[in-house]
Amino acid sequence: MSRYILKRLLYMIPMLFCVILMVFLIMSLTPGDPATNILPLTTPLEVKEAFNESVGFTGNLVDRFWYYLKGLFTGNVISYSSQANIFSEIAIRFPLTLRLGLISFSISAVLGVALGILSAVKQYSFMDTTVTIFAVLFASIPSFFVAMCLLLLFSVHWGILPSFGIDSVRSYILPVTTLELSSIPVLSRMTRSAMLDAMNQDYIRTARAKGCSEKRVIWKHALKNASLPIITLLLTGFAGILGGSVIVESIFTIPGIGTYMLDAINAKDVPVVMTCALLLAFIFMIVMVLMDIFFALIDPKLRARYRA
Repeated sequence: MSRYILKRLLYMIPMLFCVILMVFLIMSLTPGDPATNILPLTTPLEVKEAFNESVGFTGNLVDRFWYYLKGLFTGNVISYSSQANIFSEIAIRFPLTLRLGLISFSISAVLGVALGILSAVKQYSFMDTTVTIFAVLFASIPSFFVAMCLLLLFSVHWGILPSFGIDSVRSYILPVTTLELSSIPVLSRMTRSAMLDAMNQDYIRTARAKGCSEKRVIWKHALKNASLPIITLLLTGFAGILGGSVIVESIFTIPGIGTYMLDAINAKDVPVVMTCALLLAFIFMIVMVLMDIFFALIDPKLRARYRA
């Protein structure tokens, strides 16, 4: 198992390299330069060229990419806009994004799995129909539209919740709700499908024939065997919540990684965009490795295969 985990971690190196290379090419091949996006429009051309050279936006693509890699390995990647170390800025902003993601993930995991189990147990009931309708409805609505509706209703119309920033517990309500309404429907539907598939298996009928209580059948047998797809969606959902923070943070003006990355895209601050994309890709890949470890702990067949 340890050999397999080490192999997966080593595979991350070329994958992360491909991520930063693709982001670099996309950002570098688009029109514009840092001076044009940052300095006033009336700035002379000579001043713009001097500014681009001072921030490292000079030379060909290979030189700029190598310059970024050297800064990445030495821990000194400089932002075009602020001329500050990007890692210092990320160290300040990332805890806020992580806290927002963990709160949203915790609530959506509990509610999503619980609603999915309840829908499977009460199949075709009024509860199941209600959960299904709301799940399909909110899964079809983009998160930015939900965020704008919540802002208009609770901040502009009623004025009971703040519309921007994170300075109190009340400030978390709208962004957390936005993230939850996009993740709970998917999680509840997947949990329902996995539970229904498990409850139709022969071992469930055997457990009931032996006289096991319905509670034991659901929690001990059905949920355990349906946990693999649920864990998959939970872990990927957590990574998705962190990625989705780009939209939520920009709408609610939260100074996290999402806002930092979006501002950098608008300013064509290539090192910031590359570093933020690298961080999000690294988190997603770590989540994939954790998923394999959880699978091995749950499924003896997978654990035996990893030992081979």
